Amino acid sequence: MGPLVAMDISTSGLTAYREMMNVIASNIANMYSTVTPQGGAYQAQQAVLSPGPSFQTTLQQAFSPQGVEVAAIVPQGSAAPPAAAGSGLQQQTNVDLVQQMSQLIAASRAYDANASAFSVEKSVETRALQLGQNA
Repeated sequence: MGPLVAMDISTSGLTAYREMMNVIASNIANMYSTVTPQGGAYQAQQAVLSPGPSFQTTLQQAFSPQGVEVAAIVPQGSAAPPAAAGSGLQQQTNVDLVQQMSQLIAASRAYDANASAFSVEKSVETRALQLGQNA
């Protein structure tokens, strides 16, 4: 693995999990939105992560960044049932607060892990540069 590639991997994780936390925050903020510009109640979204290049691809392209990225933001689960016609009921959103908070905690921990990995790699690279200057 070349210099700074580990930082690129950690950075891709930081970016992807930040986007995931933004999507979750949007879900929680719109939890009670029963009317959207598209019509109907707000439907929860989900960030879909995809892996970076495979190990074989990485060997062929030694300095290409690896990591993870947000491939798409898609509706989560199935849509809420429509309101009964003429009953005066509004559609419900399909946002489950407990599920969203659990996902937020998991994304936050993954973000912190990537930040720690970045910090460690930064320390390693800095120390290697110091050793190179003293040699």
